[in-house]
Amino acid sequence: MAYYNRVILVGRLARDPEVRMTTTGAAVTSFVLAVDRPVKSVDGQKTADFIRIVAFNRLADFARLYLKKGQLVLVEGELRINKWQSRDGTNVTTPEIWARDIRFMEKKAAVEESIEEFEKPEEFEKPVDEPITDFDDIIGSERDSDGQNPDEPPF
Repeated sequence: MAYYNRVILVGRLARDPEVRMTTTGAAVTSFVLAVDRPVKSVDGQKTADFIRIVAFNRLADFARLYLKKGQLVLVEGELRINKWQSRDGTNVTTPEIWARDIRFMEKKAAVEESIEEFEKPEEFEKPVDEPITDFDDIIGSERDSDGQNPDEPPF
């Protein structure tokens, strides 16, 4: 009999991905995905589940480079249950999703807007006398002939 273990989640990153390397040099990136539950309470309170996602190798590098706190993403993977014994002798069980695919669910402009809005300070600092207005002089060497930055994803 064949077994089937597939999970598809859509949610927002609760924090920036954390990166580490295995002893063999493979990249491992983990992050927490906040997935909203349907509103079922009388008072209309929203609740969310916070699910740990783990990505390996090239997908880990992708997550490290392009994912940021607050982004809406779709994660496809499989459920893994980790079991171990803590120092005080209690048995601990934690679920996590081992990602097979991660996809953006917002357009790039919407992501940039939400990140800017998310990172705005409560109080604005004193304006600089002469702000930089021509960014092409600063980052012009990093752009291709078509005007795209090669370090940015093509979407």
